[in-house]
Amino acid sequence: MQTQTIFITGTTCPACKKLIERKIITISGVIKVDVDFSSGETNIESNRLIGKEEIEKVLEGTPYGYKS
Repeated sequence: MQTQTIFITGTTCPACKKLIERKIITISGVIKVDVDFSSGETNIESNRLIGKEEIEKVLEGTPYGYKS
């Protein structure tokens, strides 16, 4: 298992946190997601490396984005 830390833009409240977590957990291999809505810091535990493109795809149509 590995942990990745990424940053998501546009997070402002607990509802943002829940929506992002629900979206990212659907990616194959993701075991756990924890979003800090005040900073956008997102920790992803998975059994493989999750690519930027995969995260951007599940966030498509939301006001949130992957911050490089």
